[in-house]
Amino acid sequence: MTKKYAMVLGIGVALVAGVGVLSLRAAEEASAASDVKKLADQVGKKDWAELSREGQTVAKRLDEQKKELLDVMTVFKPRKPAGKGGLGVGNQPGAIKPDGIEAKILNLSKRVQPADLDKAADLKRMAEISAAVAGIATHMPNEDAKKSKEATKKWQDYSKDMHDASKDLIKSLDGKNSAQIQLAAKKLQDACTACHKDFRE
Repeated sequence: MTKKYAMVLGIGVALVAGVGVLSLRAAEEASAASDVKKLADQVGKKDWAELSREGQTVAKRLDEQKKELLDVMTVFKPRKPAGKGGLGVGNQPGAIKPDGIEAKILNLSKRVQPADLDKAADLKRMAEISAAVAGIATHMPNEDAKKSKEATKKWQDYSKDMHDASKDLIKSLDGKNSAQIQLAAKKLQDACTACHKDFRE
């Protein structure tokens, strides 16, 4: 193979690799996960008014990027290959089961295992994600929640309930009291269920 052909082949491979990287980035950027995680970093530092104010900025940016509420809520789902699922629970996939925030909250609302207490830090991060989602979602009402001022207010109240319950779960995990953790998780699950009953599409 001549140097000329080798160079052309090398450029071709590089271009294909570059397209692959760009495609991967596009897939990663298709979700709102990075925005949710950044806001979650502020959960322990800000009250609801401050957090939801920052959430409004995030919601506006997501709207400009043609992203929807579903892109935010997807973080609650289990992880999937190529980053197309949710955030999961903990840094290591499968280390905490079930590996999905929505499923784990439901799991904790029924029973808290000794292993859960050992993973309290990861579960606290899960609750921070939940609180951050509430801070963003309150500014992204679905079509049913836009039908009237009363419906929009109810949507916002549900979002605050979700935030407050998430903060309660964080506090209970600090104390590592199984009964309190279960109670806080049930409060969060109930807040989500009530909202879904009225507004889930």
